[in-house]
Amino acid sequence: MTHMDAPLLDDSGLNDSGFEAFGLADSILTAVEHEGFSTPTKIQIMAIPPLMEGRDLIGIAQTGGGKTAAFALPMIDKLLQDYQKPRQNMPRVLILAPTRELAMQIEQCIVTFSKGTKLRSLVVAGGQPYPPQTNKLRRGVDILVATPGRLIDHIGRKNVKFADTGIFILDEADRMLDMGFIDDVRDISDSLPEEHQTVLFSATMNQKVRNLTRNLLNDPVNVEIQKKTAVADTIDHKIMNVSRKDKAKLLAEILSGDDVEKALVFARTKLGADALSKELHEKGIRSDAIHGDKRQRVREKILMNFRRGRTRVLVATDVAARGIDVEGISHVINYELPIEPENYIHRVGRTGRAGAKGIAISFCDPSDMRLLRPIESLIKLPIEVDADHEYHIDVTSRGKGKGGKGRFSRDRGDRGDRFSRQKSDRYKSRDRVRAANSDWKKDDRSSAPKKTAKHTKPVKPARQEAKRYDPWTAEARKHSDDPVLGKLLGKPPKIETKREDKSEFVKTGAKKKPFKKRDAEAKPFARKKLRGGKKALSTNKPVRSHKPRGKDTGGNKTFSPKRKSVGPKRAA
Repeated sequence: MTHMDAPLLDDSGLNDSGFEAFGLADSILTAVEHEGFSTPTKIQIMAIPPLMEGRDLIGIAQTGGGKTAAFALPMIDKLLQDYQKPRQNMPRVLILAPTRELAMQIEQCIVTFSKGTKLRSLVVAGGQPYPPQTNKLRRGVDILVATPGRLIDHIGRKNVKFADTGIFILDEADRMLDMGFIDDVRDISDSLPEEHQTVLFSATMNQKVRNLTRNLLNDPVNVEIQKKTAVADTIDHKIMNVSRKDKAKLLAEILSGDDVEKALVFARTKLGADALSKELHEKGIRSDAIHGDKRQRVREKILMNFRRGRTRVLVATDVAARGIDVEGISHVINYELPIEPENYIHRVGRTGRAGAKGIAISFCDPSDMRLLRPIESLIKLPIEVDADHEYHIDVTSRGKGKGGKGRFSRDRGDRGDRFSRQKSDRYKSRDRVRAANSDWKKDDRSSAPKKTAKHTKPVKPARQEAKRYDPWTAEARKHSDDPVLGKLLGKPPKIETKREDKSEFVKTGAKKKPFKKRDAEAKPFARKKLRGGKKALSTNKPVRSHKPRGKDTGGNKTFSPKRKSVGPKRAA
């Protein structure tokens, strides 16, 4: 049975029993209870039983639904059943994540649920030095959480081997495919043992992810949460129409409100995130920026300050949209709408997690209308416009000029009238040109029927036709200097003779004498050495040396032992 014929499990018939019904180990139940989780989420109820049986699985659920715990709990339970110390450079579980923040978040969740056990985990991601990672791999790790780029580097250095790897987990698979990791994922999957369990989780299931599952998974179980929208129901969505120049002012007013506990602002570029954070900081709002160009230690410090409340506003790019899991984020503000509609789901998913309330505000200028419609169709929810601010603009009237409604208007009812009016004007001008350049007689033009419309402009009288040039007339045949006309008439080409120079500065009839060099100038120059090292010009030819050129090997140079020394004798 292929994965397309695999059973599809939905959220019908779910019960609200606790984690004890799954048969997890006592240490795991203690850790779960210590964290305050009593009832599993829908994705956990549907995914944990088939994962504990060792089946391949495809899990589709919205952000904040508990996907990390859904694959972490059965994985830890399976490792604890028959625990064996991992061998050198051979992890037993491999988890791939698209970003560093998400990899660290997964590893933190694993550490939380494996307290009191001997399991060891490691994060292998870019932006960190190699020696600490290499030393931990040599000592042996049970669970390896990595990003594809850094993992490929360790595989090339032979620091990671997959002989003992029995579980392969892909988290946020759609994001990894968008970032261009599809070839790396396939190479890593081919290097794993034949009999291994593959788990794939994602918030969206596009065609790229479906094509990837055909080669990676074997008879998987499809788990999908039935939902009205692709985002959580606890999030309120708003749109604020504002011009680009007033976006920063409106953002400062919103962040200055008392209802904003922690705000996550998304920009489209790295430079834009830094500039926006600096502008907010100058206005007295504690903010910081995080993106891919910052070092890993700096990013960890920024996230720690944001978690502890030292920084109330964090400006981020889409790289951090899937790796920030901070409690208490009350507002997510899209300063610039994402180009890909799927990124909107992951942006607003940073708030409204675990049943909490959240607000998602999106700034929309006239150029963002083309990005808004795909987002509304993807989340299957119309977003209301909040006009209760002083910077509100009417997007439908933007770009409006003399020709009527602008390019961003949704009302296209006047398109036919405008087109017909332009068409009639265009053909009217063509008729004038044709009448002016035609061979009609004046009497015919005057006898033509005239249009008596109210709004038509009076037609100007046609200009007089210029007399045409006929090359075959007797007068034109006189102009034989024209080479083209002469060729048509069959005349031979005219041969030009040399003109005499009758200039005032040159005498006519005088023969020019050839230039002759003087005897002194004809001889080659040579330089003669004088006393004092100076050189002077000489007419004598230089004398060539009879000695051969090249490196002195000792045979060309003469040596005389009886040669007297000129200078004083040196001391021995």
